Amino acid sequence: MGILEFFKKNRKSKTEMVRKEKPSPEQTLFAETALEIISPTVGKYGFERHRTEIEKHSTTIIYRKDKQYIKISSSTYPTDYPYCYNIILGEGDSEDFYEWDWNSIALWRIKNKIDPKTKSSEFDFPYEKSVQYSLENANTELQKYGLTFLNGDLELFIEVRKEQNENREPYKVHSPDKNGKYTSRNEQKSVEQKKKYS
Repeated sequence: MGILEFFKKNRKSKTEMVRKEKPSPEQTLFAETALEIISPTVGKYGFERHRTEIEKHSTTIIYRKDKQYIKISSSTYPTDYPYCYNIILGEGDSEDFYEWDWNSIALWRIKNKIDPKTKSSEFDFPYEKSVQYSLENANTELQKYGLTFLNGDLELFIEVRKEQNENREPYKVHSPDKNGKYTSRNEQKSVEQKKKYS
């Protein structure tokens, strides 16, 4: 089934935005498979598709329920090697960079919190026959490790988010002084977000 047939068969929600920028075959296959496997799962918990972007080197699919969201994000940009994808759990504005950057966590961080021996990280970006298997596995992990989040219980999410942000530095702004020497200062908005979400 092609991506256009998928959207015809599965009508988008009233709020969903769709953007496609000549997607590569691998991102098209990834997006189609992610929508087929993960949409029914998150739909059972009240999440609706909010945004779908399929581009040459990336896919972003966001599902929302009230203030919560789940984002599937993949990258095959040449500068991002090794290629990967993530399932991200977040709260608040999924469109505002500062908000989602500080108020979300990757599913693998919750997995590591629940089972520290796993030492998980991003999912490797899958190709061809491995796409179905990889996304089925990711969907299983979402239901296992993200169950409290799916059910609207944010206690574990907040705990893991706090640990993540406590160890992060605010963004730095580098600018030249009157003598041409560069100085660095903390970017104010990220300082505020670090305080808010740590």
